[in-house]
This record gives sequence, C-alpha cells and structure tokens, in this order.
Amino acid sequence: MRNRTRMIAAAAAAAAALAAGSTAAVASATGAKPGAPATTTSASEQPGHNAIVALVAGELHVSTARVSAALQPLFAAGYADPSSPAFAAIARSLGVSTQQLSAALIHAKQSLAQGS
Repeated sequence: MRNRTRMIAAAAAAAAALAAGSTAAVASATGAKPGAPATTTSASEQPGHNAIVALVAGELHVSTARVSAALQPLFAAGYADPSSPAFAAIARSLGVSTQQLSAALIHAKQSLAQGS
C-alpha cells in the first residue's frame, strides 16, 4: 500500500510541477526564456505547442486538431491547473477524464524535457 501512496504522491507532484512549469517546458522547447510573458502567436506558430499537441493527441488517441483547439486556453494561461473547472472542460471536450489529460500532459512534458 505504501508504494501506491508514493505513486499517487508522485503523480500529484508531477501534476503540480506541470502546473507550475508548463511555461518552462514550452519555453525550453521553443528556445524562449522560462518566465517570459507569453506571446500572442497561435499554437500553430509555436513548435513547442505543436510538439505538446502531437504528444498529447497520440497518447489520448484524439486528433491533433481537436487537441490543439482544446489546449489553447492552457497555452494562453501559461499553466495547467488539473483541479480547475477549465481543465475539466478541456478534458470533457476531448472525451477523456481529467486524470487522463493530466497524465498525457505530464508525459508530453517529460518527453520534451528528455529530448524525445
């Protein structure tokens, strides 16, 4: 049971890191400085966004067009709060649970950080 608790704690920490560090992941993928204000360009113009969209779409088995449209509020905000109503609405629009969306975003961030 302790392993399960540790796994849940690790997942929660990863979700929190995603919420706190999604700007850094996008910034590192695009060559921008972490913490720099988001620009007003669309996701289709930002390679970091495209990479995240592609990875999330693949993991959730949803089209990249749907994922790109659904994730626009997260990209605009610069962070993801898995406990927010907006995050739940995004998950619903993609036909997945908030846990599935959170896991896909975490996986995408880790993949980008590893350079995969």
